[in-house]
Amino acid sequence: MASPGKLLQRFFRRGNDGAVYFVLDSTGGEEKCAQVLDRAAHHWRRGEYEEAIELAEAATKLDPTSEVAVQILLCYAIEAEQREVLERIIQRLPEHVERQMPFIALHAVQLAWSGEQEKALHIVESLSTRHAQDPYYLFATAEIFRYFEKWEYAARQFRALYKSNSDFPYGHIHAAQVLVSSGATEEAINILELRLRSQPRHAELYHWLGICYEMLNQSGKALQCYREALSIRPDHHLTHARIGALERRLGHYASALHHLRIAHANLPSDRNVAGDLIAVLVQLQQWDDAARLVPSLMQGDPTFADIEVVLAILDNTAHHAQVYHAIEQARHLFPQNPWLWYAEGIILFRRKQFDEAKDALKRSIELSPSSHAYLALGRIYAKFGEKDLAIEQYNAALMLDKTNVAAWQERCLLRLDLHQPEQALADIEHALRIAPNVAQLHYLRGRCFLELGDEQAALDSLMRAVHLDSTCIDAWLLSSQIWRQRGDYAQAIYALKQILTAMPDDIAAHMAMAETQLALGRMSAASQHIQRVRQAHPEQGEQLYLQLGKSLETRNLYNRALELYEEALTYYPTSADIRFRYGYVALKCGAFQICLRQIEELAGLDPIRAATLRDVCAAFRQSRAER
Repeated sequence: MASPGKLLQRFFRRGNDGAVYFVLDSTGGEEKCAQVLDRAAHHWRRGEYEEAIELAEAATKLDPTSEVAVQILLCYAIEAEQREVLERIIQRLPEHVERQMPFIALHAVQLAWSGEQEKALHIVESLSTRHAQDPYYLFATAEIFRYFEKWEYAARQFRALYKSNSDFPYGHIHAAQVLVSSGATEEAINILELRLRSQPRHAELYHWLGICYEMLNQSGKALQCYREALSIRPDHHLTHARIGALERRLGHYASALHHLRIAHANLPSDRNVAGDLIAVLVQLQQWDDAARLVPSLMQGDPTFADIEVVLAILDNTAHHAQVYHAIEQARHLFPQNPWLWYAEGIILFRRKQFDEAKDALKRSIELSPSSHAYLALGRIYAKFGEKDLAIEQYNAALMLDKTNVAAWQERCLLRLDLHQPEQALADIEHALRIAPNVAQLHYLRGRCFLELGDEQAALDSLMRAVHLDSTCIDAWLLSSQIWRQRGDYAQAIYALKQILTAMPDDIAAHMAMAETQLALGRMSAASQHIQRVRQAHPEQGEQLYLQLGKSLETRNLYNRALELYEEALTYYPTSADIRFRYGYVALKCGAFQICLRQIEELAGLDPIRAATLRDVCAAFRQSRAER
């Protein structure tokens, strides 16, 4: 026997107007109409609205006198929001039928959808005296208020409908939407679960249940509902979008990526889907894929969060031109959007087009002052040493947003450069009240205390910094400096080893380690670190030896400085600076023969310094002879 679907295809055809037409003799139409309506109801219970509407419309052709068939078709069209179907069927109604209940109430819904608000409201108002408890009156009125987004009125009508007619089969999903919009989420769940008793294979019901549980922060139940919806309708793109966004917020990025890719492929113009998908790709560091989606995100009026993501993509993708073009297009589409001008300013700053960057950021501020734009403008002024102007921008940023940690931090650095440690300390204390567990802020606090001469408070802050983040290089380096000054070389070496473990090629750490090892008389160990620096920066080798030697001299470690300069001359035998320091330190150590030899060598390299060293040597020897 042929399947019902095959049989139906023999009876009906679809016309150019979209309507379904009966093609055989309609004898016995009433019985056939009932059978087709049964089949339509089967699809409707599964949420398969297109199939249900097609069959219901066919049933009206089988039995044109069946008001029940027309009534069912109109309700299906309203539930599925099929306006064209609703309008077509209403126009086909005989005048005497159109003026009867429930058709007059359902016609009011069609008028509301057509933009004839006053007519629709006039009809339902005229019905309110005689039909206030009629389920179709309540259903139609609720749908009209829903369309006009009068959520409380719509919710009141839906509540009255299901309170007095608990078995009324239509409107539950729209009722749930209304109740969610009016804040009655748990009530919406009850409505949806009521419908599920008779329609357990309805994907849209599970979809909205998932939304309700999301609203209640019950992520587990929401995921369960979304997955149930997709098991019924794997092509439910809005459910893929919802579950993808939820999985993203939960940190389940691989699963989120799967669902959001499906959603975006079918909803390419949905900016929310594009934004969620880009955010997941950024988390997974799939930068080039994220860059390709930027044009989708820029189709709407972008927010600051959108721009932040786009700038992060620019930092990491090779597709710069595509991203720049998307931003430019958006800026022409939305010239009054301050965040697009902000993005332009940041991009120009990175391109070192500083004057143009300032103009773009100032334009962003003119359109809508923001702490982010002021902060970026302050950075430009700071880069060019215009510290007072930079501080003005940071002040403006903090006037708008006192929680802007970066503004407090960067103003602190500027004030340290301006030798204003008290104001710098006040800034960093503000920042720490906002973000007490940021290691870099404790490091800056330590710098402020060191500038104020409180060495112990500085060390305490630096130790707090490395406790919060063992890779805080700046804190380890500064603490090693304090310990060297105190003569606690073991602690200094421990701090420097932490740096070199995390960053084996850190030049400042190698230099500090060389100085510390020299102070302990470990020339061989010091040489290893010196060579690492020379390999990385061969052009700085001479200055490195001089810097280390002078550091030893300031602490009266002349014998160790002498040994260092001797090694330096094996690499830089023609350096007048090193030979002069070598000769001077030799004098301090009483090594007169070494000093005299350096004077001879200097005579050919720098006669003036040779004469100076000779005079110093003579004076020194005479002083010793007199003693």
